[in-house]
Amino acid sequence: MKANLATLGYGRDVFRPDHEGFRETTRRFFQRNIEPNVRQWEVDGFFPAELFREAGRAGLLCASIPAEYGGAGGDLLHHMILHEEHGYSTAGAALEAGLTTDLTANIIYDSGTEEQKRTWLPFFASGEGIAEVGLTEPGAGSDARGIKTIAKRDGNDYVINGQKMWMSNGPILTVLFVISKIMLAGGREGTAMFIVPMDTKGVTRSKPTELMMKSCGGACEVFFDDVRVPARYLLGEEEGLGLKQALNSIALGRVAAAARSIAACELALEITVDFVKNRSAFGQTIFDFQNTQFKLASTATEITAARAFVDSVLRKMTEGEVGSVESAKLKLFCTELEGRVMDECLQLHGAAGYSNEYAISKMYAFARIHRIYIGTSEIMRTVIGRSL
Repeated sequence: MKANLATLGYGRDVFRPDHEGFRETTRRFFQRNIEPNVRQWEVDGFFPAELFREAGRAGLLCASIPAEYGGAGGDLLHHMILHEEHGYSTAGAALEAGLTTDLTANIIYDSGTEEQKRTWLPFFASGEGIAEVGLTEPGAGSDARGIKTIAKRDGNDYVINGQKMWMSNGPILTVLFVISKIMLAGGREGTAMFIVPMDTKGVTRSKPTELMMKSCGGACEVFFDDVRVPARYLLGEEEGLGLKQALNSIALGRVAAAARSIAACELALEITVDFVKNRSAFGQTIFDFQNTQFKLASTATEITAARAFVDSVLRKMTEGEVGSVESAKLKLFCTELEGRVMDECLQLHGAAGYSNEYAISKMYAFARIHRIYIGTSEIMRTVIGRSL
């Protein structure tokens, strides 16, 4: 399949030449380091930690973090390019969360102390640190305030007890950003975020959860049994800000999810056009049927409209903060569209689309989670509705 840089990068005026160079580097990394190996990683259930270190050496991690903290000194568009290329790769579905250190790195950069920035950001940029945000629990997903994990101050330490689930890249995680309840002065209940190394005594993780699709993302549950961490591992310098610190980066995560979804739509359309032009039935190619052309024409038009929406938000992001409502609209629109596109493209593959030998099968299954994670479509509608 020929890479369509004109669609994803070149010709989109939101990106500069240095962004285009970063895109080419990222795409080559997926093609050389990931796509040839992904089938074996699916058998293993997760990909090796060395992949993060390779990505760090290639300059792909923490691209928007200043060089003084070990990052590449780029901007948030570099961060978005990594997500677009994840969506555009034939291995993207199997990777699940992929090379995600950018969200946690941005949380530290926005909310951490100077000491925390200098300690942790170079660790993540090198790929030695593999991190995830621990928010979801068995009884608390969309309702973040329902978390039961709790941290209590004990001298110069905090002691954490509780459980988190759906931690992507679980088998190779080195750090978890744990959001917990905490008792504040005056008996008030608040939240806090802690930087918890996974080798801390009392931290255990489950085997990867079996998912709808075969992936190498390795989503695990993580348990905290009297886990003691020093007070300097409290993110920032003030208790009670855990959910706020997470929500400050949620908008960024939702924009990234939308960008990845539309890139995946671009890929699905390309491989489907190629498939129907090379498959025949009743004396003509599948593409020659008017129904096929109409389906593809509608799909291409919707993707073009969504791409314009994504680029308008990316442009605003370079000029200032993108708010929760706009990011919710973008994620809702793009992930719902992704579901429809994958369904149409799989249908045009016929029985072949139901086989994991074809990329569209895995892409179809992977698209389903996008309407759930980082806020379900129902939550997105609630956020938008309350703003009207």
